[in-house]
Amino acid sequence: MQPHRRNLSLDLFRTLAIFLMVVFHFIFDLKYFGYHQWDIPDGMAWNSLRNVIVGLFMGCVGVGLALGHGRGFRRRPFLLRLGKLVVAAAIVTAMSLVMFPDSWIYFGVLHFIAVASVLSLPLAGRPRLAGGLGALMVGFYLLGWPSYGWPIYALGDRLPAYSYDFVTPSPWFGVVWLGIAVGHSKWLRRDPLRGLRGAARLGAPGRRSLLIYLIHQPLLFALLWLFGNPNHHS
Repeated sequence: MQPHRRNLSLDLFRTLAIFLMVVFHFIFDLKYFGYHQWDIPDGMAWNSLRNVIVGLFMGCVGVGLALGHGRGFRRRPFLLRLGKLVVAAAIVTAMSLVMFPDSWIYFGVLHFIAVASVLSLPLAGRPRLAGGLGALMVGFYLLGWPSYGWPIYALGDRLPAYSYDFVTPSPWFGVVWLGIAVGHSKWLRRDPLRGLRGAARLGAPGRRSLLIYLIHQPLLFALLWLFGNPNHHS
């Protein structure tokens, strides 16, 4: 999309997701450096916040598929974006192997978005089917089916028992598909938040979400290390 044709509401939702993610990771990093002992990321409240953040990201993925490819597949933009996602996901995995060798990230947010973008593409122009399948998947998940981590956990001992950024196929595929349905709605097509004061400026982080996702953790770690290391001035 050209800048003047962008859906600013989608950018603002992405910005909200990014803001919450950075806050979440900052609090996690504070625990990693020993500043508190809150049960993040696995405490009930923190896990709920993480679900909100992941839900926002996955909903935006679906909306983006609807807006970008709902009226016809645009091969070049799709492949360029997919290539960036694959490279970024590989970088995240490599960094996690260094930082968290016992709980490295093998199927995190970026890995999931790459896979979901490919597998959900056939639904990009079919909002009713996407919405129906999405509602079914989320509904089944709330009823406890399928089991958590299916089918990835079938790989068993080949992967770490715990991963910091594990995104399960269910219910998040369903949320992507619901996002596709929302992306075709008249409400979203009207760009309801475009009239918000400063919408373009506030949505700027949402237009650079992948870059921010990649660099925010190394920056936070570096700043906290410098702040907590009494010898860094010597």
